Amino acid sequence: MSRVPLASIAVVAVTAVPSLLQFAVPGLEPALMRDPAAIAGGQWWRLVTALVVQDGGLFGTVFNLLTLAALAFLAERTLGPARMLLLYATGAVVGEITGYVLGVAGAGNSITVCALAGGLAVGADRLAASVAAFYAIVMAVSQLFPDAPIALAVVAAVAFQLVTQRARVPAWAFPALAAVAGLVLAGFANLHGLPVLAGMLAGWLVTARRTRAQVA
Repeated sequence: MSRVPLASIAVVAVTAVPSLLQFAVPGLEPALMRDPAAIAGGQWWRLVTALVVQDGGLFGTVFNLLTLAALAFLAERTLGPARMLLLYATGAVVGEITGYVLGVAGAGNSITVCALAGGLAVGADRLAASVAAFYAIVMAVSQLFPDAPIALAVVAAVAFQLVTQRARVPAWAFPALAAVAGLVLAGFANLHGLPVLAGMLAGWLVTARRTRAQVA
């Protein structure tokens, strides 16, 4: 009998409740978002609360919650709950610090999903790695070309072949594509880039440790 993904359910629930509640409480998102000026003034807790509200409207909220649920579940299934939470935390820390340093105000859990994708791209089976690479590509295009929905749809349709044809794709292609997406985003000073790369590093480290433990 398969184990219930309790860690994934908990992470999604903690994120979803305030993210959905913000539509009923208009002042909630501004009060919890990442605001560099407010953080510099002592409201450091915004670095945490910014993860549980969204600045992308209803569509962005639904997208962030669904991708969080999907990648958290894949990470917990393939790497275990502790490693999933480590990847999530990696994205939270690296992403929020990057946003603060770059002076980017906003909110959302997408930076944590980026780290989950990075970790899965290097440390998971073909299904999880292909989904991770697909997400990284879509995220990169959506962030760099936010006003080009048709181009995003075309890229997403093409990139989804990574998932449907994953058995034919060389294993190295999944982490390579995720790395390219992360590097491009980081090169354009987008706060999602470093979480992808940090997630890849964390995924490689935890996978290497797990392999050594199994050999021992």
